[in-house]
Amino acid sequence: MNFIDELNLIITDKDLVVKRISQTLVELLNYKNYEIIGEKLDKILDRSLKDIDELSSFVSFLKTKNGNLYKGYFKVDKLFDYYGQHRGYFIQFMDFSENEVSDDFIVFNTQNIKMKMLLERASLVAQHDISVLISGETGTGKSKLAKWIHLNSKRSRNKFVSVNCSAIPDTLFESEFFGYEKGAFTGAVTSKPGKVEIADGGTLFLDEVGDLSLTSQAKLLVFVDTKEFERLGANKSKKVDVRIISATNKNLLKEMESGNFRNDLFYRICAIRIEIPPLRERKEDIPLIVNSILSKKGKRITPKAMEVLMSRDWLGNVRELRAFLDAVSIFSTKDFIDVEDLNTEYVYFNEDKKSLEVSEEVLFSEEKRIVEALKKAKGNKKLAAKILGISYVSLWRKLKQYNIQM
Repeated sequence: MNFIDELNLIITDKDLVVKRISQTLVELLNYKNYEIIGEKLDKILDRSLKDIDELSSFVSFLKTKNGNLYKGYFKVDKLFDYYGQHRGYFIQFMDFSENEVSDDFIVFNTQNIKMKMLLERASLVAQHDISVLISGETGTGKSKLAKWIHLNSKRSRNKFVSVNCSAIPDTLFESEFFGYEKGAFTGAVTSKPGKVEIADGGTLFLDEVGDLSLTSQAKLLVFVDTKEFERLGANKSKKVDVRIISATNKNLLKEMESGNFRNDLFYRICAIRIEIPPLRERKEDIPLIVNSILSKKGKRITPKAMEVLMSRDWLGNVRELRAFLDAVSIFSTKDFIDVEDLNTEYVYFNEDKKSLEVSEEVLFSEEKRIVEALKKAKGNKKLAAKILGISYVSLWRKLKQYNIQM
């Protein structure tokens, strides 16, 4: 084995055309060597590297031939010739993650021009500590894009802390966001850090920020302005270094007009706004997303079945499409999913076969899909994990999370 294979190296020229590549990486990506050599690096790397001369390392994703993504930490060094002239780059793939990350970032597997421009813009934004507001319909991947920006930023080695703003009532806002000291209130038997303190050095993601009440918005505004806070029961303030990314499925401009969202908070969390288009506006991506999901389940889809999926509007976007395919995969005993497998009663789980209405509760219930997979696998957890398209370790954690015993 040569040093290129040992170090998982990619060698490019100054224009980022691949000249040499580790055979290990070639096999991981399901390519042949000749299919990569001579091609631009972005064929296998899911990130624009226009700023490569400013980078010593970065986090990105390798793209396999069938569209799946692998997370990687990359180290960059310039390549010089005998005379000291800059000739290209050494790009070292430093580590493999345990599993593919296509489950998290499959929404960005795209051929759509608008989405490609969005991701390129997000890559540029990631390099700067500026506040970002991500908008879009439910299920378009707002939280995934927020995490993607974090992983491509200088803060990627630190924590990404997500806060579901819609789930925090006014009475608990300060204790959840800022934490509390021992004895601050009845039941506070120990001190507890808040979300902003946990995120110190990393990224604080405010999911569904548009659902915060005006009272909570006022408290958040003070923190966003100063990055300072006080734990409940504390005598002095603390200061943290966090990058704030927010997301909402609401039109905050209209919310401001109606008096439901503060103007001053909006302009502080929305230095840059990125809107993710719904899936119905980028239907050319449906085959990529479908094949990526089904490949993890060991299944394929017929052309006619794919036509049926592409004809639908998917108002729940990628989340609805993924949930639908999860349910269909559980009930399909064949390697190929065909048109007859796409009947919506498969995702209804109701004895009344006359009704073809999709139950949203079941469609989006991970717990119910896990139970159905275990039933189909007759209690075999490894087989159930394969049916669901997740690792055995992930299934074990979810069984603990939902307290499922079978």
